[in-house]
Amino acid sequence: MNVLVYDSPILIARLVRSLLRSQAHRVSISSEPLGAVEKLETTLFDALVIGPAGAPRELADYLEEEYPNLPVILAGVEVAIPASGQVAAVFPAPLSARRLLAAFAKLDRERRDQIRSLPVQVAAEGLSIGCRLADLTVETMALSGESDEFQKYFGSSPRHVEALVSGVLLGGEVISIESDLPRHVRQVDVRLDGSRARELLASLLK
Repeated sequence: MNVLVYDSPILIARLVRSLLRSQAHRVSISSEPLGAVEKLETTLFDALVIGPAGAPRELADYLEEEYPNLPVILAGVEVAIPASGQVAAVFPAPLSARRLLAAFAKLDRERRDQIRSLPVQVAAEGLSIGCRLADLTVETMALSGESDEFQKYFGSSPRHVEALVSGVLLGGEVISIESDLPRHVRQVDVRLDGSRARELLASLLK
């Protein structure tokens, strides 16, 4: 996941960054409200961690108006309050590494489940071939399918593929095709062109 940490003054940000990077998450830190808003406007982030001092009004208003579904974690707060709404978890000081990592593992699972639930069809030579979305990032897409049509189309090893994902046409270069013969399932990894995947992923948080 791509995670933004807003922490002003800097109290827990470096610890959070170290912990999350140990689990292969990508982390950016901001200690200024305007800087945090500018980073969120890049539509690169999947979650936000807010440090003990909380979020200033301008950042809170921006989140409410632009990204009401962006998961927020409050870390190192003085008083534990129940998580609700946009706030996915609240961790009082001293910050527990185990609980923080468990919360992000849960968020990552939920994000993947949300992505995999998106409707998708391969657009091929005037046909629409049903399949599943195994994964989606701003740079790559993974498609999975077991139908005869899916097997036949990708059995010909196309170099480029297009798919309609939740109404958005995504396309790019096929970088690998893997087959699970016992289960008759084929997975196709695609390096995407353009920025439409980023726009689609950002729309899930709005």
